[in-house]
Amino acid sequence: MAAFLSASLGVFAPSETYTLPMISSSWEPQPDSMLSSGPSTGSTGAPAVAEPTEQGPKNPRVSSVTVQLEMKALWEEFNQLGTEMIVTKAGRRMFPTFQVKILGMDTLADYALLMDFVPLDDKRYRYAFHSSAWLVAGKADPATPGRVHFHPDSPAKGAQWMRQIVSFDKLKLTNNLLDDNGHIILNSMHRYQPRFHVVFVDPRKDSERYAQENFKSFIFVETQFTAVTAYQNHRITQLKIASNPFAKGFRESDPDPWPISPRPLLSVPTRSRSSLGPCLLKGSTEREKDPKKAFTSRIPARLHHQLLARHEALLAPATYPPVTYQGLYPGASGPVRPRARPTPYTLPNIQTNRDQGVLPLPVGLGLLSPTAMCLGPGQDPQ
Repeated sequence: MAAFLSASLGVFAPSETYTLPMISSSWEPQPDSMLSSGPSTGSTGAPAVAEPTEQGPKNPRVSSVTVQLEMKALWEEFNQLGTEMIVTKAGRRMFPTFQVKILGMDTLADYALLMDFVPLDDKRYRYAFHSSAWLVAGKADPATPGRVHFHPDSPAKGAQWMRQIVSFDKLKLTNNLLDDNGHIILNSMHRYQPRFHVVFVDPRKDSERYAQENFKSFIFVETQFTAVTAYQNHRITQLKIASNPFAKGFRESDPDPWPISPRPLLSVPTRSRSSLGPCLLKGSTEREKDPKKAFTSRIPARLHHQLLARHEALLAPATYPPVTYQGLYPGASGPVRPRARPTPYTLPNIQTNRDQGVLPLPVGLGLLSPTAMCLGPGQDPQ
C-alpha cells in the first residue's frame, strides 16, 4: 500500500495542479437548465471521466472496473450554481456526500478505496456579491500537505464493495494546517477537484514493481467545488438547506415533528359569591364546555374534595358548646369572675385637663387607653 501511495497514485506536488480549460479571470456557474427541482437519490449511471494523465496498461482486475456517481442530478444542480464546501478547524463533512456504485470488480480479490483532492488552478478567488460571481483575487496560497482518505472498510473483497453503495460520509475537510486527525487539508477560497481511486491489493511479494498497474482513478467534473469558511452564494445555502436531511432545523415551512402543547397561563380568578375554591368551580365549568378536558380537570377536583369539607358544612353556622370555667376549674362552685385590683397610681382627671389642651405626663407616655387618647374637645366618654 505504501508503494502505491509513493509510486502509483502520484499525489500532486505543491507546484502541480489539475489543469482546467479556463482562461478568463473569473468564472460563473452555468445557468439553470433541464434539471429537476428535486434531488435524485438513486443511481443514475453517470459515466466516470478518465483522468487526463497517462496511466499506462492496467491489471485486468482493475481495468474492467467502472464507477457510477450517486445523486448525479443533485451534484449537477450544485455545480450549476457553483458548489461550495465548508472547511473548519475541527473538520466538516461534505454535502452532497460523495457516493459511488462500483461494478466490474473481481469478487474474490481485495481492493482498497480512497480519495484525494487536487487544486483546479493556481489562483485564489473571492465572491462578488453585486454580480453573484467568483473573481480571481490573486495567486494561490502555498499548497497544503497532500493527504488521501481511505475508506474505513478498506481493504475488502470485490463482492463486498459491489454489494452496496460506497459512501465517503466519514470524510472531513479542514483548513487547519496542523491537523493531526487525518482530515483533508484545503485552502479556503480555492477550487478543488475530488478524485476517486480503486486499488487492487496485489498479494505478490514484488508488488512495488506493478504499482502503476494496480490502481485506476476516476474523476467526476460535477463534483468540483470551492472551499469556503462560510457560504458566499445564498442560493447554495438555500439548496443545501432544502436537500440536506440534517439541515431540517433551518426550514421554516416544515412542521415541528415534536409538537409541544402550550402551558396554560396562570390567571387570578375573579371573586365569586361562593366560598368554594376557584379551582373547583373551574373544573366543573370546563367539563361542561369541553368533555375532552374532563380527565385533566377531574384530577384537581378530586384532590380538593379530599382536602376540603363539603360547602354546606363550610357555610353552616358554628355550633360550638359554650366554654365554662367550671370545666377548667373543677373546684369552683359557680362562675368565676376576674377580681378588680386597685390601680397602683392615681389616674389623672381627663375632664379637668382637656380644656387646657395639655396632656399630663402619663398620657404622653401612652399610659392611657386608646379611647381616652382619641377624645377631642367637647366629647364625653360613653
